[in-house]
Amino acid sequence: MSDKLMYKKALKVDAIAIANLHKVGIPTGFLSKQSIDFLEALYLYLIVHEIVYVAKDKDKIVGFIAVSVNTSGLYKRFLKSNYLLLMKFVLKNVFSIEFIKKAYETLIAPKKTKIEKDSIPELLSIVVNNNYKGYGIGSKLIKIYEKELLKLGYNSYKVVVGSKLEANKFYLKNNFVLNKEFELHEGEKSFLYIKKLEHYILLKIKRKNS
Repeated sequence: MSDKLMYKKALKVDAIAIANLHKVGIPTGFLSKQSIDFLEALYLYLIVHEIVYVAKDKDKIVGFIAVSVNTSGLYKRFLKSNYLLLMKFVLKNVFSIEFIKKAYETLIAPKKTKIEKDSIPELLSIVVNNNYKGYGIGSKLIKIYEKELLKLGYNSYKVVVGSKLEANKFYLKNNFVLNKEFELHEGEKSFLYIKKLEHYILLKIKRKNS
């Protein structure tokens, strides 16, 4: 690893590298089972319409974080903007009952994770290359994203994590608080975490007054 990594907003050309990193770094889940071209299109959409940051070691993407400011209807908007991909996607899986079930559960997921009448941002995915783990890259990406949230006027956000995933330790370490348990997919328990950013707001006020 080079002495200093670069953290910046993702560009359109980064979509394929991010898709491949997702495929390797998140081996389970509905999205991970889809093709690389589907994931590339999804991340291209997120880069253009939502918030995606990458960590780079020279020209190599070694980590990323993807966030949606408003997940309500996110996947519907994505699929509508990629009509040909949608047709290919549907035709390939039209006879799979399990696929149809999982796809439907994914589409309605924002309703299950809604907190009262909120519309707070959601961390969709964060991945760090296995060879670069242990250097605090994931935590750095979260801090950069949180600064972006504050600029946009948000003071909290959420993330959904499978109950059995190692990632739960990462979120608890980074001050996320468990809000509720629920079933995103039938028979699979998930945790909804919330993180409030008041400490960042107080720090900004303190610096401004010092």
